[in-house]
Formats: sequence, structure tokens, C-alpha cells
Amino acid sequence: MEKIAAQDEASTRAISGDFKSSDTYLHIYSPDPNQNLDLVISHRKKPLPTLVPGLSKLTGSDLATDVSGIAIVENQR
Repeated sequence: MEKIAAQDEASTRAISGDFKSSDTYLHIYSPDPNQNLDLVISHRKKPLPTLVPGLSKLTGSDLATDVSGIAIVENQR
């Protein structure tokens, strides 16, 4: 579910151009002089619900999902 949400966020930001500071934004070379391509990578980290009490104490860290979504941003020059 988190991976789907991260991908949806990346696609939405690529279309809207409304990026977050946590996003990674990379330029991609395009041989077409009329096309400017960029790649946006959204990052999403969320703690997992506690299903087994005391499990985080045994592992020594809090359990969380850490996923990314990617999308191409097509800018016309």
C-alpha cells in the first residue's frame, strides 16, 4: 500500500510541478532540442503499527516502511 501511495505522489507531483523538499529531482539528457526531461523521486517513510508489543525493544529499532516512487517530468522548452 505504501509503495502505491509513493508512486501516486510522484506521478501527481510530476504533473503538477508541486515538489516537496524531500523529493529528489534529476535532469535526464534528451537528444530532442524541444524536450527537457527530468526525473522526480518521491520518498515515503511511515512507522509500522505495533502488532506484537515489545517487538521494537527486541530488535533495537522502530520498524517502518521506507519506499520510493518515480515519475518523468516532461517540460517543453
